[in-house]
Amino acid sequence: MDYYKYHDRDRGDLTMQNLLKQFGIVILLCVMANTKTQGQEKITASGITFTYQIIEERLKCSLEAPTNGWIGVGFNTKNAIVGSDLLLFNIIDQQVSSTDLYVKGVGNPVRDIKNGGRNSIVIKEGKERQGYTKVHFSIPLISGDPNDFEHSLGQKAWLILAYSTDDDFEHHSRVRRHIPFTLKSK
Repeated sequence: MDYYKYHDRDRGDLTMQNLLKQFGIVILLCVMANTKTQGQEKITASGITFTYQIIEERLKCSLEAPTNGWIGVGFNTKNAIVGSDLLLFNIIDQQVSSTDLYVKGVGNPVRDIKNGGRNSIVIKEGKERQGYTKVHFSIPLISGDPNDFEHSLGQKAWLILAYSTDDDFEHHSRVRRHIPFTLKSK
C-alpha cells in the first residue's frame, strides 16, 4: 500500500501533496476573508455612524448622518469640545469639501492651516441621498501637526459625532454627541 496516497470513491486517488495544496488554498482564502475586515469598528449615536479601519499608518473612515448639511467627527482626550481635533465635511453640487479644525475655545474653532498646521484629511468620496450625507476619508494616525489628535491603539479618548442642517461650516451643530472611545484593531 502506498503510504502517501489517499483514496476517495468519488475523486479517485489523491496524493498527500495534492491534499496539502487544497488545504493550503482553503487556509489562504480564510486569511484573505479576515484581512478585509481586520480592525474595522463601527460606532453609532443619534443616527450618526462612524466606521473606521486601521490600514498601515492611517485611519480609513466613513461618516454618515441624517442630514443634507455638514457632518463632523472629532477627537479629544477629555469630554469637551474645547481642545478637540474636529473634522467637518459637506457636499455642495455633488462636490465634497472638508475642513480640519482645532477648537481653541467655546465657539472658537480655528482651521489648522490658520493655526500653524495643515489639513490632513484625504477625501475618498461622498454622497447626499434621501436626506443622508455620507463621506469616506482617511487621516494619519499621527500627522505631526500640533493641532491634530495623535491616535494610538488602546488609547482612551472621546469621540465627538455631530451634524448640522446647513452646509456652512460656521453654522452650529443641530446634534452633537460625545462618546467614550478606545481605538481598536481586531
